Amino acid sequence: MNTPRKDLIFIIAAGVLLTLAVTVACLLDGISPELTPKWIKPIVLDEQAAGVQIPQLLASPKGIEYPATPRASLLDNIKDWLSPEENEDSWDYDLFTTIDVVWDPATKDYVPSRRKIEPLPPFGVALVNAEHPKYPYVLRSTMAGRSGKEEDREFSIENIATKEYFDRCKIKKPLSATVPITPLSYKSVKEKDAEGFTSTRNVLRLDDKQLGQVVEIDDIKPLEFPNKTDLYLASTSDPADTWVLHAVGDKFTYKGALYVVKGIDLDAKTVTVDKTFTPNPKKGRKTFTEALTVAAPIPVVKPISTPKTPLKK
Repeated sequence: MNTPRKDLIFIIAAGVLLTLAVTVACLLDGISPELTPKWIKPIVLDEQAAGVQIPQLLASPKGIEYPATPRASLLDNIKDWLSPEENEDSWDYDLFTTIDVVWDPATKDYVPSRRKIEPLPPFGVALVNAEHPKYPYVLRSTMAGRSGKEEDREFSIENIATKEYFDRCKIKKPLSATVPITPLSYKSVKEKDAEGFTSTRNVLRLDDKQLGQVVEIDDIKPLEFPNKTDLYLASTSDPADTWVLHAVGDKFTYKGALYVVKGIDLDAKTVTVDKTFTPNPKKGRKTFTEALTVAAPIPVVKPISTPKTPLKK
């Protein structure tokens, strides 16, 4: 077989078919543009003709414009790219250098070891006193009446809170028109102490309408209520702001902080209080616990007097 002749015939046939296809396409485009095959590239129009033929080119662009962003400057003395410092408020970490962190027991958080110490504000409140509440009325003296009858016995009673005295009080008569407290009965009780000495305690029963119960007072010491507790707290910045709490769980709010009683030790005159507030808005709320103790009175020291030496004549 003559192979080169067959190849030449194949090439000539392909060229004839390609020429025939181009001719047919041109004829179709002249007769009806809709029949033009989609793979044939259209003739490029000028700018005005393109706007007429393609209306989308004249329409305004859709979407929104991005705001202009300033470009970073590389000129000298331009501080566009400052590295963060550890002591800045917005500092979180260094991108290229690992930092050392330590636990800060004051703020109860991990902080960079080289950060400046930021002292916390004062706790804000102090314990003034912690005790069982005392009944304010105390029997000071008693004297038998002229008739010798117990119903004529007279008593002297003091309000130790207001330092007010009520003299010549009698059984079944109120202390005054404004104080609804009425003596009910009186008795004299003899008691022995640990060393065997006998003492007499005068006991007076009172009907207290304000308190809503009957109490017994004597001439030895004020009556205490062991089942109740009074905690007196005051602001360290403004002593006029005071609070009286009574049990664990009692709470109050002062200057944006929440104070909650967590423990009471009356023997040691100590109260444990939780303070919850936000020392740093970026870190959230934190709780700090402090044991408040009644301040001991400052002893008064008298100056030592030095004897005078008589002057020699």
